[in-house]
Amino acid sequence: MSEIKSSRALALEAIGRVDQDQAYLDHSQDQAGADPRDRALFSELAYGVIRHKRLLDFFLDQFLERPGRTDPDTRNLLRLGAYQLLFLDRVPKHAAVNETVKLAPKHLKPLINAILRRLSERKDRLKSPDQTVDPVQRLGIKYSRPDWMVAYAIRELGEPEAEQLLEADNQRPRLTLRTNPLRSTRPDLLARLEQEGVPAEAGTFSELAVRIQEMKSPRLLPGFEQGCFAVQDEASQLAVMILDPKRGERILDACSAPGTKTLQLWQMMEQSGTLISADLNRNRLKQIHPEAERLGLTGFSTLIQDLTQPLKLSEAEAPFDKILLDAPCSGLGTIRKHPEIKWQRKPKDLLTLKDLQTRLIRNLARYLKPGGIMVYSTCTWTKEENQEVVAELIADGGFELDDPKPLLADSAKLLVNDKIMKTWPQRHSTDAFTAFRLRRK
Repeated sequence: MSEIKSSRALALEAIGRVDQDQAYLDHSQDQAGADPRDRALFSELAYGVIRHKRLLDFFLDQFLERPGRTDPDTRNLLRLGAYQLLFLDRVPKHAAVNETVKLAPKHLKPLINAILRRLSERKDRLKSPDQTVDPVQRLGIKYSRPDWMVAYAIRELGEPEAEQLLEADNQRPRLTLRTNPLRSTRPDLLARLEQEGVPAEAGTFSELAVRIQEMKSPRLLPGFEQGCFAVQDEASQLAVMILDPKRGERILDACSAPGTKTLQLWQMMEQSGTLISADLNRNRLKQIHPEAERLGLTGFSTLIQDLTQPLKLSEAEAPFDKILLDAPCSGLGTIRKHPEIKWQRKPKDLLTLKDLQTRLIRNLARYLKPGGIMVYSTCTWTKEENQEVVAELIADGGFELDDPKPLLADSAKLLVNDKIMKTWPQRHSTDAFTAFRLRRK
């Protein structure tokens, strides 16, 4: 019989996979067991360490004789213990130290024990990152971000709001739902949640959005099994809304996996017309089918292929009235949910992604009818992946920017400037999303 691992042991393994294999933490959560308390502790520790990794190292280095020579496994053990000592008041100090030492190999136990005990005793006298003179390094340490990302944020927003963004990105996001009109209405869903003792409120920008005020597993919420809602950030919902899908239209959802926006499109199309959900990743695209069944949606098609290449379509399927291209991107707008992105992205990735995005948008533009609409969106805020990609398509002469404001609720119109829809976590409590509505001339 295999040994049942503790939440701390599983969190340590997940942190190691993020470091060594570029893994995503949400892929590790299912291993944390079915007990909500075990899953909660796993998430708190794994996400907390990755979210605050650079700051934890800054404090730990004040006790290490040769910080640069600490091997990755030792470093992660120390980070796990330090996070409990510095961020989790409800965990007793002795438990934070002793439980971490238990996870260490025998030869490392004395070192882990000594460093964590010294940190526990002196945590009120630690050197603060606020004493760092250089603003990029100071904010990078304080909010645990690579210097290049901090510099990009300052370039985009200026130092005061860049700091607000970095702080917001370190907060755990609330769960946001998209009401499924086939199974419920937003008032009915809010009433049902209230009856079951789940604090919730209507979203700010999308008439389908419901925000859960406490972090809950979606599967445990009333209405999940009945398909009354899907999980989707408000900004993501708006990207579909500005495409303005209609009954009977032919629409392509490009780079669609795992299909969240596809199913919103099909809802808004009232399951009438032609909708193709296309992506290169076969396994991720397969995830759309059980979710569609849960939501009661049928009749759309899927296409597995490289979307930088000519599309494998019949004459009945193309050209399209509308195309949604939610392009692969750096994902900097989703760091609240995926803090590991902070450590996995490099500056060169922006140019690599820009090249891919440009090839995608130019190839797909050929399959749009004259007068047709393409929405290009990303869950990031860099100009390289947004304005510069769209500017190249417009410069080719076939497209112009269309104003999305008329398609949005009054509360969401303020998100549009110069015909670009942009959301920010520090301003709107959503993911950072950028979207363009483009009309083919």
